[in-house]
Amino acid sequence: MRIVPVLLVAALLSAASSRASAQSVAYRFEDVSLSGAGDPGLRPNQQMVTTFDGDDTLNFDAARSSGYGFFTGSHLGVAADPVGDDTQYVAIGAGGSMLFDLRQYNTPSSVLASLSVYLGSVDAYNAIDIIGLTAAGELDYANPLLTVTGSDLIGRGPSHPNGRVSFGFDGKGQIGGIVFRSSGIAFEFDSIAVGLDRALPAAGLVATPAPEPASWAMMLAGFGAVGGAMRARRRTAVAFAS
Repeated sequence: MRIVPVLLVAALLSAASSRASAQSVAYRFEDVSLSGAGDPGLRPNQQMVTTFDGDDTLNFDAARSSGYGFFTGSHLGVAADPVGDDTQYVAIGAGGSMLFDLRQYNTPSSVLASLSVYLGSVDAYNAIDIIGLTAAGELDYANPLLTVTGSDLIGRGPSHPNGRVSFGFDGKGQIGGIVFRSSGIAFEFDSIAVGLDRALPAAGLVATPAPEPASWAMMLAGFGAVGGAMRARRRTAVAFAS
């Protein structure tokens, strides 16, 4: 298994009309293309919230999503199942997108600390946006905190890699959603998991600056060993949603 650590910090500047402090995001990608071992599994303290097999708890925004479908197996010219995935997965077609609302994980007692998803045969025209919040607590689609493109992942490994991408957040409770989108056929993914942490005290939310890259390196190193077994239910393929 090839692990590619990537350090990116996306900071939102403090302003009276926006957030009270900067929100930082980092990610890393575990490429399993060479080993063919399939999904490397969840991070410590993460829980599965979406498997696309009927037992999902993650909020899906159908009104802001289009051009996606649910599949099992490979379908020539339409979708290719992620390596080792014999269950139902999502494929997004050309011009399509799929949005998941993450605000449910930011509560008075806990915040979203991490998120990971298993990606299949990544293409340069695929992209993932991490969405923040406006001052009013709405999803800020116009100003993504971070965008990771397929080119970002392909440039660090074999073409069309398969693997789990993991995002780490600094605990300020400003993560609002995640968008998967594609300008070509197709973007396949499965098995979204989240990790929660205790909410920071209010004073910390005001004063904490964006971490230095070295701090993110420590955070990424602490993601730990891979664990968790994947589910094994099958579903019937359907056409892309319009």
